[in-house]
Amino acid sequence: MRPIQFLSLFALLEEGIEATTHKDIVANTPKTILSTSKIYNLINALHFKNLFHVDVIDQFNPTTLELKQANELYTEFQEYRQDKAPAEEYELVKHWGEDLHLEAYYDLIPEADHRKKTIDSVLAAIEKDPLGVNAIDASKDRKMKKFLEANATKDFNMAVAMYMSDAINYFKQVPLVEVKKIAFEIATIGTQGINPQKENYAIPSIAHSSFSGYKTLAYYYVSWAIAMPDALQQLQLPFEKEYKLATKFLKG
Repeated sequence: MRPIQFLSLFALLEEGIEATTHKDIVANTPKTILSTSKIYNLINALHFKNLFHVDVIDQFNPTTLELKQANELYTEFQEYRQDKAPAEEYELVKHWGEDLHLEAYYDLIPEADHRKKTIDSVLAAIEKDPLGVNAIDASKDRKMKKFLEANATKDFNMAVAMYMSDAINYFKQVPLVEVKKIAFEIATIGTQGINPQKENYAIPSIAHSSFSGYKTLAYYYVSWAIAMPDALQQLQLPFEKEYKLATKFLKG
């Protein structure tokens, strides 16, 4: 099998060299994407050199920084390799993604969750929520959760603060008169009481909305904070700390 392994890995390296050094690709690919791709390919080249004592590293025309980072990541791989626990390779993938600032481009999820998705289920979800109003950005959520854990005090509602960041981003794209309209719509819903544990709250002016109770409360507070800040205290919602930290996170 070793000759077949050699040919297979060498073919992958040749493709990597072409993909990161061809003049047309270099001219038309964002520098950060090209550099990140080259670093991953350099890790393959370092591993190939270790396995077969064939060095193709220079063919990638790496910068000193790219080669340094590739060596650091490959060293981390070698450390894991010595006493790797089952499924620990996913932790390595996660670390590399964080080191190369790629968290926004992928998510690690259990295979069972992935297998639940079919073409029909994905298309149905898109049809139900074409604007992504109810979508979850796992990468952003992880970053914000870390930020909140580092900055929050006691009696702090993590869920509300995270939903508030979504609300702030959403209302940035909405005219003030529309924000005020939504604020009154949620206030009308609030006259019947908003149960934090309940699901499927629909805001008439937010198409395809199907919010949890906490998300509804977050949008309630933020809409009034933006459209009618002078009347905010009248809502008697105890989320001032959450709003301040959500705003601080987004400004950072």
